[in-house]
Amino acid sequence: MRIFLGYPSQASFILRDIKILQSKYHVAARKIRHWNPFRLAGDLWSVFRSRVIIFWFASFYIIPTFLAAVVLGKKTVVIVGGYEAANLPDPGYGQARFTIRKRVLRLILLASDLILAVSRSSQKEIVCNLNIPQERVKLLYHGFEDIAAGKLTTKQQTVVSVGNLNLETWLKKGIEDFFRVAEQLPDIPFFYVGKAWFDYEKQWGGPLPQNLTMTGQVPFEQLGDYLAPAKVYLQLSRHESFGCSVAEAMLFGCIPVVSDAYALPEVVGDSGFVVSTRDSEKIADTIKQALALPESRGHRCRQRILGHFSYEQRRDKLLEHIENLK
Repeated sequence: MRIFLGYPSQASFILRDIKILQSKYHVAARKIRHWNPFRLAGDLWSVFRSRVIIFWFASFYIIPTFLAAVVLGKKTVVIVGGYEAANLPDPGYGQARFTIRKRVLRLILLASDLILAVSRSSQKEIVCNLNIPQERVKLLYHGFEDIAAGKLTTKQQTVVSVGNLNLETWLKKGIEDFFRVAEQLPDIPFFYVGKAWFDYEKQWGGPLPQNLTMTGQVPFEQLGDYLAPAKVYLQLSRHESFGCSVAEAMLFGCIPVVSDAYALPEVVGDSGFVVSTRDSEKIADTIKQALALPESRGHRCRQRILGHFSYEQRRDKLLEHIENLK
């Protein structure tokens, strides 16, 4: 069976799904990120030749390809990310903030044969913010390969976070809060791993904390160089449909300290710390608690991901959903 998969970027979770699908089907995976009439012809030909059409993210750029799939009677699957169903006026995040966009996205989802959400939190947003019947939205958690196998090492008293920096993520991912917490713990090394797309020093308004190291962009395969020795992973997002970086850090035995936003408590469970405040002093106190824990706590975090969000679980469930569409 042939499958067409449209995606906007080569995020690690998208590449994992491509790998899963390629293990059983012939997959035409094509990037759909802009209105490109030259690429559209190739996309439509691939849709014509395929039986199942899958879209990672319900972006506006998929509309021509999605409509072609519906007209041709293809089975359609939409995997919803965080942005589509979110409605956060502050910090200005989510498609569901806009009436017309919200209606268009709702029509896309209602016309699809299968809607997949990556967490219960995301599932709830799709139902409530886009007014989609709950029975139509299926839960399929992200799944992670054991990227830390053979790379675990003795933990150091360090704190790390991962993610690209731009004006949107500065607020949405709580990067400013990360900087403020680093100020509160001057004797603890903090590392922020990610490519910067804007002048974060200007946004911060002064010199960065001396204990904060900005590593810049690091290849996915080298993230373990920072995650393996770190004792704590800090993620203070205002919205997360799942929190893949948190899960990957937990695989390396990092103890997560996360905000109580959306899916983060769902991922962390009782293995880490969930804070319901943005007070940097109180968060710093929580980090001190995490740093004082024995290394066995990191093993517990690792086992939570392997037990609840494994690659094998997502693989089996995703392939089952595709088989049920045939």
